[in-house]
Parts: sequence; structure tokens; C-alpha cells
Amino acid sequence: MAKRLVNVVLTIFGIMTINFFLINLMPGDPLLNMVPRDPKFDDSLKWDMVEKFHFNASLPERYVIYLKNTVTLDWGSSYMQKESLVLDIIINDMRWTLLLVGTSTVFTLLIGMGMGAYAAYRRGGAFDLSSTGVSLFFYGMPIFWFAIILQIAFSAPTFGMEWWPQLPTGGYYDVVRYPGAFQWNLSVVLSVLEHLILPSLTLSIGSLAGVSLVMRSSLIDVMTEDYITTARAKGLTDYQVLRHHALPNGMPPMVALIAMSIAFVIGGAYQVELIFNYPGIGYRTLNAIYDLDMPILQFIIVIGGAAVVVANFLADIVLLYIDPRIKIA
Repeated sequence: MAKRLVNVVLTIFGIMTINFFLINLMPGDPLLNMVPRDPKFDDSLKWDMVEKFHFNASLPERYVIYLKNTVTLDWGSSYMQKESLVLDIIINDMRWTLLLVGTSTVFTLLIGMGMGAYAAYRRGGAFDLSSTGVSLFFYGMPIFWFAIILQIAFSAPTFGMEWWPQLPTGGYYDVVRYPGAFQWNLSVVLSVLEHLILPSLTLSIGSLAGVSLVMRSSLIDVMTEDYITTARAKGLTDYQVLRHHALPNGMPPMVALIAMSIAFVIGGAYQVELIFNYPGIGYRTLNAIYDLDMPILQFIIVIGGAAVVVANFLADIVLLYIDPRIKIA
């Protein structure tokens, strides 16, 4: 386990290093975006920006400053929002991304694992064949395309059906109905939940297919084991066999899948947030790319990479608890 922990630290360090050099090799000059195109602009302010953001330092010097700032969480200010700290911006956006990703993950796991387990239990039946076909269809569907289809389907009554529900297709709450600074109250919470339906549905269905297929495959393998036959011979019902014998032994592949799916969910959230104009980390990242806002871009990528690495490490620990026969190098 100690060796695995060292590998986690080294991997995160590698992510930080590659992230720094790749971003600094991006074409374009962020200073051009920061300085107003005004002939009356005071050049002394321009040189103040050069000093503040270390544009006059060499690449190795900026790398050392970047490592120090990353470890101490002193992430500086945004290039484009000079009065806003990067950490404050990321924390503000992170809450909306966590709400979106958390909601979709809960529904994905509950529905996907249930579908996969029942499909394995009814292997070869109508539910198994139909659910597998639907899962394969959604598994291969581009998530951005599905998001656009949902926007079109729920933005207006479809085919003249007036009873068809209309849902918000952008934003995170109704800013027209609730203008001014965002405040938590019952009406705003209901508006937030209403605006969350389509983005979370897009992410859930896109991830659900993989969970369902892996759960089905894992349980089908387990159901052929001798201890399942023994349990049935003891007179246990199918539900008892599935609940107490098949499911616990079919969980290890699911734990690994959940950890690996975090990268997919994060990547999918970027696309969903852009299409639905949802103000999360993904939306902020894409704007930072357009604006060459490197402080924000650097630390968002570090957080995303570290989250995937830590999730896989925690999955290894959970696997040890579920199945003590597994050994982690």
C-alpha cells in the first residue's frame, strides 16, 4: 500500500509538470488579451501586469513558482478577472459541477446497477435483450449530440403535443424571475433543480449504459460459479442467491468501473456545461482556453487529474475491503 501511495504522489507530480509545460507552449500571448486596445492606455500599467504575473521570468523560474503556488494553494489572480482570486473562482464553480456530477452519478449507479442485475437475473429474456440493446445504443452515442437532442425536444411542445413538458435548456436558475445576487431560498432551489434536469439526465444516460453492461457481464460470470449452484441446492430463493451470493462477488469490477468513470463524467460534464450554458468547472475551463487565462486553466487541470488518481487509489482500498484476496502492488 505504501508503494501505491508513493505512485499516487508521483503521478500527481507528473500531471502538474506536464500540465505546466503544455499550457505554457500554447500559442498566443495572454498579455494581448489583458491590455486594452486603447492608444491612451498607460504603459506603466502594462509593465505592472508583467511583474505581477511573472511574464518577465524564465520558463524554469515560472515552473518553480507554479509548483510552490500549487502546494501552498496560493494560485494567484485570474488574467481576465484581475480582482478575483483563482481559488475563489474555482470553489464557486466547483459547487455547481459537484451538484451536476453528484446528481447524475447517484442516478447512474442506482438505475444502471439495478438494470444490469435484473438483466443478468433474467438472462436471455425480453428485458435482458431490450435493455442490452438500449444500453449499447446509448453507450455509443456522443454525449454532446444527445444534449442537443434533449434541448430541442424539451424547448417547445414536440409535434404539436401541448401536454409535452417544457424544461429550461440553459443556465442554472431563472435569472429573469430572480434577478440580483444569488440567494438560497425555496423558490430559487426549485428553479435550480428544474434547470438541473436536462444536464443531469444527459450525463446519467450517457454513463448508465456502461454501468449496466459491466454489472450484467460481471453477474453472469458469477452466476456460473459452483457456490451459486450450492446456494440454490440449499433451497435459497433466487432473490436470496442474487442478494447474498451473486451481488457481493460481482461488485469488484463495478468498483473499478466507478473509479474509472470519474474521468468520463468530468469530460462529459465539460461538454454538457458548455451546451447548457451551465456555470461549472467545465464551462470555466473552455472560457479560460479562449481567453488564454492560464492560472485558471492550470489549476483546473491539476484538480481534475488529481481527482481521477485519488479516486482510483480509493477504489483499490475499497477492493481490498470487498475481496481480501486482491493484492495491491
